[in-house]
Amino acid sequence: MLIMIERIKVGLTLEKEEPTMGVDYEGYIREKMQKKPFTINPDASFYEARALIRDKGIRHIPVIDKGGHLVGLITDRDIREAAPSDATSLSVHELHYLLGKLKVSGFMKPKEKLITITSDVIIEEAVQLMRDHKIGCLPIMDGDKLTGLITETDILDFFVDVFGLKMKGTRLTVALEDAPGQMHGVLEIMKKHNVNIISIVSPTFKVNGKRVAAIRIQTHEYENIVKELNQKGYEVISINKWSPR
Repeated sequence: MLIMIERIKVGLTLEKEEPTMGVDYEGYIREKMQKKPFTINPDASFYEARALIRDKGIRHIPVIDKGGHLVGLITDRDIREAAPSDATSLSVHELHYLLGKLKVSGFMKPKEKLITITSDVIIEEAVQLMRDHKIGCLPIMDGDKLTGLITETDILDFFVDVFGLKMKGTRLTVALEDAPGQMHGVLEIMKKHNVNIISIVSPTFKVNGKRVAAIRIQTHEYENIVKELNQKGYEVISINKWSPR
């Protein structure tokens, strides 16, 4: 199933001191996908597929034909399920012979049963698809060719970055009235204390009728900030210092 999402180009050009994101960042999957994932031919053997997964430390391998077209996908789970169980009565020689004859095309998930997306899908849409369908990866297609792969590990890496977990700071969890303009007051306090904000995340659920915001600030000197937040009526629920691991 190919998911087609209309792309509305806006774009944000990053400053030159941020080389890791490239020149442009727009929030599309192409900016976080694996652009050259490991692939395998459908005529490759079971042993070739197992060796690739083990040697490269990966869990998903797109299956590509000689024309470069996606024809299927295999996972580490497919490898385990294709291997005979320990209860088999076959000899070691017979096992090696049968597995050597087993081709990837014989146990891969065919393209028709895969969920694929284009590189212009926004990252959040990809996350939602993976969650809803309980899958660990999405092949990225542009036309009839595979142009990339996004996996659950790539998504986790993205959210580690979004939450600012690689930066030293403090997380202030603040309860806000569910009304427009509440965050503005918090930001004014941060500006007054000349502190940089690493990230702000506010889930949709409420606690005692209030929204919760997890605000990461780039300092461990939070006492005066918390004091003023409380004075202005913002309830600080928890405080957690954070240092990258």
